[in-house]
Amino acid sequence: MNIMTYKGMRNIVLFLAVFLPFELGTNFLYEESPFGNEEIEEKQGDTAELVSETQNVILMDLKEDYCDTKCFLSKNSDIVRFLGNTFGVSEKMIVDDLIDINKSDVYDEFNIGRLTNSTGDLKKFNSFERGLVEYLFVFVKNNPTAVDNSYKPYNGGALYVERLIKYFTQIYDNVDYLTAVSIGAAESGYYQVKYMLNYNNVFGGMGSNGLIKYKNIEYGILSYIRLLSNNYYGNGLTTKESIGRVYCPTYIDGVKVASPHWLDLVGKAMNHYRDSEETISVANLID
Repeated sequence: MNIMTYKGMRNIVLFLAVFLPFELGTNFLYEESPFGNEEIEEKQGDTAELVSETQNVILMDLKEDYCDTKCFLSKNSDIVRFLGNTFGVSEKMIVDDLIDINKSDVYDEFNIGRLTNSTGDLKKFNSFERGLVEYLFVFVKNNPTAVDNSYKPYNGGALYVERLIKYFTQIYDNVDYLTAVSIGAAESGYYQVKYMLNYNNVFGGMGSNGLIKYKNIEYGILSYIRLLSNNYYGNGLTTKESIGRVYCPTYIDGVKVASPHWLDLVGKAMNHYRDSEETISVANLID
């Protein structure tokens, strides 16, 4: 349940718990009973006992369910720590900053960093992870000295990389996992090319100095999935043909198209991964 919805319901429940029994008691007090005042007093006693028990249950439930910013982040500490390590920011620094950001407001678990758009309204995200990732991109930009940018080349196997792609396409859910994992496989020889793994760059992204080097494999994959989400899928490029026209273009008879060789490689990879679309959580990545 959204915390703001929960707050509203809590107020309604408290109103009913406090004022409705009072009304009931008043009605019992003034109703005409064929059994006389003794029966009325007995009803009042039963009502008071019921009200007391009901209030105790309600207060106990509220105490168990309420969770402030620190409590909420503690319940999601694995996610906070994993994504913090991805960006090179300590869990403690993230928690302290988010508690401070939400000190005057009821937190929104899907926009825990209270990010706003150009008009000053709170942005809407579809999950806690998405809101946290976007907050972290802003945090590292505004606090560069708080970020550990030490370089950690990846020397593990393909499975972890494939799971990372699945996890981040769950966060950026407009990106099709099968297409994304197949592009990566086509570019990196099914995540076996050491040179690309050492650069934490399995999608073949190029900069002015050649292959882009990312500080860790998690950040490299996240950055590229986010790029696909914003620059490709966000602009209506959702098929391998339309993506390839920008990602790996060539010209045939003067017309810009996706490289046929690249399309062939991606198509074969899609057949390879077609039955691998499991759901991945942080627990699967840190086990």
